[in-house]
Amino acid sequence: MPPPPPARRLLPWLALTALYTALTLVYFWPLPRLAGDHIGPGFGDPLFNLYVLKWGAHQIGLRLPDVWDANFYYPTRGTLTYSDHLLGPAAELFLFLNIVPNAIAGYNFLLLSAFVASALTVCWVLRRSGLSWIAAGLAGWMYAFSSFRLLHIWHLQLLIAQWIPLTLWFWDRLLAERTAKAAVLFLLFYLLNLSGGCYFAFMIHFPLLAILYSRARAEGRELVSRRSLRVLVPVAIVAAACVALVFLPYARISRAQGLSRSFSEMRVFGAGLASYLSPSDQTLYFGADQQRFLRRFLGESVDLFRRPENELFAGFLPTILFFVGAAAAVRGRHEGPADPWVRGLVLSGLLCFALSFAKVYVPLARILPGLSGMRVPARFYAFTSLTVVYFAGRGADLLLRRVPGPRTRAALAVGLAAVLAVELAPRTLDWERLPREEEMPRAYFWLRDQPAVKALVELPIYNDVRENEYLYAATVHWKPIANGTSGYRAQSYLDLFDSIQKRLPRAGGFVLLRSLGITHVVLHTDTTIRQQAIHRWEDQLGTGPERRMEKVYEEEGIAVYRLIDPPPADPAPPDPDR
Repeated sequence: MPPPPPARRLLPWLALTALYTALTLVYFWPLPRLAGDHIGPGFGDPLFNLYVLKWGAHQIGLRLPDVWDANFYYPTRGTLTYSDHLLGPAAELFLFLNIVPNAIAGYNFLLLSAFVASALTVCWVLRRSGLSWIAAGLAGWMYAFSSFRLLHIWHLQLLIAQWIPLTLWFWDRLLAERTAKAAVLFLLFYLLNLSGGCYFAFMIHFPLLAILYSRARAEGRELVSRRSLRVLVPVAIVAAACVALVFLPYARISRAQGLSRSFSEMRVFGAGLASYLSPSDQTLYFGADQQRFLRRFLGESVDLFRRPENELFAGFLPTILFFVGAAAAVRGRHEGPADPWVRGLVLSGLLCFALSFAKVYVPLARILPGLSGMRVPARFYAFTSLTVVYFAGRGADLLLRRVPGPRTRAALAVGLAAVLAVELAPRTLDWERLPREEEMPRAYFWLRDQPAVKALVELPIYNDVRENEYLYAATVHWKPIANGTSGYRAQSYLDLFDSIQKRLPRAGGFVLLRSLGITHVVLHTDTTIRQQAIHRWEDQLGTGPERRMEKVYEEEGIAVYRLIDPPPADPAPPDPDR
């Protein structure tokens, strides 16, 4: 029988794309309507990630000069390494901005498209793994809208997971075929995953090792034959060079500034068995009322299901289908040799399941470079989840095959989809209004246009996520700013915070500011600092013998001050004895 024409082969993908897009729009409504000027939920990680994306896009426009020296925590160097670099998504934002000049809309496009793309790539890989269209489509749905991903709706870098299944699939294809085409495809998706963020870039090497082990068992010595090595060695060299390009700046800055995660943090964010039964409170069925109901029966034990970053429950229907598919696979394991790809997927899921526990992760982090820089072992679930939905898809296939008649099978498929549609639906999320760049206070455009402004600090200083608003404002002028917030705190910032601590800087504070290279202070006069205190501060340090500054710009709610040299000390009186 001749293959169907290309247009017909494309129809299922168009239908699935429409389905996943519709689900994303409905699940996250009203964000699609508000995408041009809303972000969230909240101004924590989403706003910081928007800043990082804008920094990356800005540096790409300048051909990447000093991309690691982000303009926050001035004068500390290498501050982009304090968190995920997001260089790949920043490149996407750079392209987006050339079409739609709105970075908020670009962020939301990356956010929403990550759900659609992750579902499609999982479906694509599982179709090639032998699942039917219906089963693969349901599995993609289960993966993209899982409780784990709702938990991380704040973390864009953990939602851009579409490269994971393709990287693993083409790694297996490369090991099986060892052709130039397979090498190019693997490197393409490996590098896309590498450019997305540190967690997935580092963690994916464990599933890659599991698949390598499985393929080595199947291929034997052929895997290290001269013909194979002619392909695999160049791939390894290119991959290693790119890994070094991304991670060496992290290692260099971490070593130079003494940055590290504590093992106690890793234990807090490591998974427990209860984590795999914990749904996200962003789901419809596990909100505050349900938690209070459970607390009445479980008492304090309910807190085991509410640990931070540990809401890893796949869902009721996905879990049932997983056990159906896994049980069928166990029963059929003697029917023939195991598929190396499936065996690798199983080993990958088991390995990442083990690594999500602090008891496994922490000892390994003591000896394996890189792991000690990441504090959340539970995020290995992103890879375990792929194994879970594969077997859930097999379970769906098994049920569909056992149902007689096409109409009954269609009814069952619709029923499964209806249950998923409700079970995986999130609660209504809070999206915050964020001013577009052109709506920002004019003070930031004034700062941008003043060559005399070399570096600045914004006050009050908070040492918490409220600093993200200062970082977002800094994307208007791109001048170095002493403020910041990230996975780590720079020592220069901590010194500044200890010196000022929300208050207005005194004479000693100005000495520290000048030593840091700060030339201007931006004061938000509409904050909790009382106007009387601001006036007294201006009178004391803006005039007279203690003068340390002068006001150079003012608008409603904001004033900008230029630091000036302190008055010269009085000369010592002459010594009458000389």
